[in-house]
Amino acid sequence: MKRSKAWSALDGAFVIIFFAALCLVAILTVVRPKAQYSFFENRNLASFPELKGETVLDGTYFKDLDTYIQDHAAGRETCLKADTFIDLYVLRRPVVNDRIVVAGDVLLPYKEFSSFDSAAIEAGAEAVSDNLLRHSEQTRAYGGEFYFVAVPCQYVCYEDSYPWYLNNLSDYTDASSSALFAKLDEKGVKYVDMKKVASESGTLGEFSSKVDNHFGIEGAYQTYRAIMDRIKEDGGPADLVLGDGDYVLEYLPNKYLGSRGRQLFGLWKGDEKLGVIYPKENVPFERYDNDNVFPLTTVYSVPEENEEALYSLYMAGDIGRTEIRTGREDLPNVLIYGDSFTNAVESIVWYSFNTTFTVDFRHYKDKTLSELIEERKPDVVICIRDYEAFLTAFDNGQ
Repeated sequence: MKRSKAWSALDGAFVIIFFAALCLVAILTVVRPKAQYSFFENRNLASFPELKGETVLDGTYFKDLDTYIQDHAAGRETCLKADTFIDLYVLRRPVVNDRIVVAGDVLLPYKEFSSFDSAAIEAGAEAVSDNLLRHSEQTRAYGGEFYFVAVPCQYVCYEDSYPWYLNNLSDYTDASSSALFAKLDEKGVKYVDMKKVASESGTLGEFSSKVDNHFGIEGAYQTYRAIMDRIKEDGGPADLVLGDGDYVLEYLPNKYLGSRGRQLFGLWKGDEKLGVIYPKENVPFERYDNDNVFPLTTVYSVPEENEEALYSLYMAGDIGRTEIRTGREDLPNVLIYGDSFTNAVESIVWYSFNTTFTVDFRHYKDKTLSELIEERKPDVVICIRDYEAFLTAFDNGQ
């Protein structure tokens, strides 16, 4: 059947429009300013690759160039947002963007099915427990106390919220925690298991955020109280505790974006709010981050009224080294180290100590933990690690 001239003209116009659109995207990609960081993906975007003979020959240059073009294509973020919206609210997929599980009002990380190596778990538990024992013995040698605190991350707290056909890592969670705690019991390292504490109090389902891998102020306060109760139980210096009637809890009006909501480009319609705790007693303090010589006087980085709240509300996010001085010499000093789960706890625990010194060894490399303990000789040393990371024996697992 012969096509009409009108249809042929329409086909031609479509081809012209299509190639014009491609050319426009290409031109905009080349000429528009290049962002270095993707806020919603929370990662640095690819840099333009350097042209070298060896990278051309082995194909690395073209692979890196392809990544660069994908990261900086004009309209990329708009297209990703549109795709996310369709997956969330039109197709209602259980897994969005291949990494976020939408389970009712909870956003969880997608975990692929895989078999875990029992021998590797035992080896990891042995290595980590050896490190903890070494630091515990070093602390006890001068009369201090050492505590390891394990906190359940989000997928552990909400493992029952995963659909039956998706992996919730419960087998790995049980195997890894059992292996590590058995080693700590065997070696006499003092520890607090916040999964057990929250389960026994019936608060495990509220311990973690619904839209972030971390806990909010409620889980942080529960962790703080469990630590202080254990120190006091052991006869340690825990006389000044921020009890239930000693603080004011305030919730920010800002929408809590959270790491999961952030990965969904802010399109998730959740109602969770972040809270902050202020002691009713005014305790002046000075805070010094890294090598800063000018002190701060707050432990919260409160967003503007029109901004969304992030977990970086607590202690302004991950910082290599922070020291909070209250000038109360009659109180003990504490050294806390760990990943970002320490941040929310830090915003409370300083109240109970004279000096609170915190380190994140992912961002601080000047000295080892052993060197810091030897130098400062804190009365209490606390390691806070989450279930997902506590079998790693480097950085904060050193």
